[in-house]
Amino acid sequence: MSFRYPTTAILFLAAASSLCADAGVLVVQVQDIHKKALTKLQLRAEGGAVAPPTDVAGIARLPLSPGTKAGERVGLQLVMPPRDLVFISPWDAEVIVPPFDSSKEVLVVLADRGDRALLEDGAALQSLTANVLKKIQPSPAKEPGADDEQRRREALVAVSKMYGFSPENLDAAIRAWGEKTEDPYERGLAALYEKRYPEATLQLQKSMERREAELVKAQDRLSDAAFYLGQSLYAQGRYREAATAFEKCATLRPNESIVLNNWGLSLLSAGDYTEAEPLLRRALVIREKALGPDHPDTATALNNLAGLLESKGDYAGAEPLYRRSLAIREKALGPDHPDTATSLNNLAGLLESKGDYAGAEPLYHRSLAIAEKALGPDHPNTATSLNNLAALLKSKGDYAEAEPLYRRALAIWEKALGPDHPDTATSLNNLAALLRVKGDYAGAEPLHRRALAIWEKALGPDHPDTATSLNNLAALLESKGDYAGAEPLYRRALAIREKALGPDHPTTRTIRKNLGEVLKQLGK
Repeated sequence: MSFRYPTTAILFLAAASSLCADAGVLVVQVQDIHKKALTKLQLRAEGGAVAPPTDVAGIARLPLSPGTKAGERVGLQLVMPPRDLVFISPWDAEVIVPPFDSSKEVLVVLADRGDRALLEDGAALQSLTANVLKKIQPSPAKEPGADDEQRRREALVAVSKMYGFSPENLDAAIRAWGEKTEDPYERGLAALYEKRYPEATLQLQKSMERREAELVKAQDRLSDAAFYLGQSLYAQGRYREAATAFEKCATLRPNESIVLNNWGLSLLSAGDYTEAEPLLRRALVIREKALGPDHPDTATALNNLAGLLESKGDYAGAEPLYRRSLAIREKALGPDHPDTATSLNNLAGLLESKGDYAGAEPLYHRSLAIAEKALGPDHPNTATSLNNLAALLKSKGDYAEAEPLYRRALAIWEKALGPDHPDTATSLNNLAALLRVKGDYAGAEPLHRRALAIWEKALGPDHPDTATSLNNLAALLESKGDYAGAEPLYRRALAIREKALGPDHPTTRTIRKNLGEVLKQLGK
């Protein structure tokens, strides 16, 4: 089942009433945000017939699709409403069917599109914030800058348009709401929106623990908390914990491709290829069935599965998926779209891993040209293309051509994202690595140390990227013969990797090997 963007309403479980549902019927009560009953509205439950209009109390009995059972999720639709209405909640336009012998109806609250009262209503802002966050899907951890400010801005613009507000007004309202609310779920959403990941994790963890105790009453709320907790943990590099959160969400939403995709990506990032592969394959099947084989979201699913196969070293399996993803994006989005550039980058990266530098280089050049034309010479995505091309040139041993590209990418990231952004740290690390292979240890060391300081501050001392930075600085010190300085850095990097990714992850084994070499030099 694909994710539905709300087209209409607010949804809560109502207080008890004397109206019980028959098997195969969902009873709803429709109100506006002022708790006034909305009459003469027609709704449809997914797969069912159009219900008779709501009565004077706003109540309607919606026929369900044959075979629908209590506890299943169904989508709601408004049928030819008399005015432009939107769902405030459920933000995904889906409800869990209550037991058919229940005396409770589901309360649906609708609002007029563009009603500014929504910007001051906590329930409405919770729905709007959830919509923004749902559109910001994590990308494979190997793709730098994939979850950047532009992606959040695009999601904000899309949701603002959907609900009839300016992005600036909605952004201000979400931030103000986050400062005022005391509810841990709402505080977690607001913190996640503002990319304050440790605070988001803390609050969503509290929220998830509360909602687990209320699972029978609010399974939908639990699955939301688990989903967004997974997002926050993923952003912190806590991939195993993120996978656990997404798995919990999947037990309640087993056929949502976005949940399966995020679960699979978390396991992939944790190095668990065996468990990740069937999830990513299932997400692809669901998207192909729901959206068609040529939809851009299908291309994303193909890209993610290809990334897993590439990580396993299955280049023969990954390449046709990357090529199909590229073909879909070229046809659906155009040859000069930024997403097409991403596909070009990914395919080029695979060819580079195969040693096919001649095949990879023109793809990198084309990706760079698209980014410069579509986004401008100073855009972070342009910096990503510069970085990737520089990496290829470095692999070819063309250090003189690679260095100015790395330096230009660094200048772009510093200007666009700031000197303390994780992507800036990535660029510093890459330039430092080039200087190290050139033997310029004096030039490389301050860059490695600055990258480490950024990652520790921005992502925390236990993030896998911090471990990477520790390993790289240790490698530099080892190259200089400073084995005593390298040893504690390798030990710290190894501890982080073992905790985050497990003792058998390839990068964990690499760091353990590096530490062993240093200990040998020290006679330990």
